[in-house]
Amino acid sequence: MSPIIDPDVLQKGPSMARDPRVRDVTVLTTKRAVAAEFFAHGSPRIIISSSLLLITARFSLGQWSPRDLMMLILTLALTGTVEWVIHRYLLHAPEGSFRMRQLKTGTGHRQHHLDPNDIDNVLLEASDAFSFTVLLGVFSAAWSLPVLALLDQPLAAGFVAAWTLSVLALAHYEWTHLLIHTRYRPKSRLYSRLARNHRLHHYRNERYWLGVTSNSGDRLLRTLPDKSTVDHSETARSLV
Repeated sequence: MSPIIDPDVLQKGPSMARDPRVRDVTVLTTKRAVAAEFFAHGSPRIIISSSLLLITARFSLGQWSPRDLMMLILTLALTGTVEWVIHRYLLHAPEGSFRMRQLKTGTGHRQHHLDPNDIDNVLLEASDAFSFTVLLGVFSAAWSLPVLALLDQPLAAGFVAAWTLSVLALAHYEWTHLLIHTRYRPKSRLYSRLARNHRLHHYRNERYWLGVTSNSGDRLLRTLPDKSTVDHSETARSLV
């Protein structure tokens, strides 16, 4: 598997020229090097710290039951679609939109598309990581509390379990996104497929292949086409 790099589109005029100060993610060739880079950034540290706090909160609440397994299954089922929605509507927010102006979730991602191998833009900004952690709490409450109430289950323990699992899924997103941009070659068929689809998202058409850790959202929302049926997009690198 090659890294997320396309020499044919790396240089498209002065606006696309790479800043010589950019740190290139393709220098990472081993899983150990990827892990060291991962933990050196603010986003993973915020997400993992939040996960540990939530895990502690879940253990402090007790009341373990099959409900926790149900939260795991539902979280896994929702992950692909949630990831798709975040990628499509927050990370790819239009310039000047409320999402871009107030939440600012698309700023770093826009830079990431301009130069997909800039190591400092592969991972989320620390502020984005915090925002997404909070938003995942709101989303987890929105779906888990009605389900728990319907099943007459304790609300607090189930909600915290759902939120914890969602934040762990975000940590997996960050790790996977970094891994598939490097020169490290995943051994599994799953990660090789995810890397191939992510290259298509960056270099063929940004409106498709929006999944990073799962393509279930792409399948559901019909953005996982045969690449031969999709035209090259002129805005895949700039998002404008």
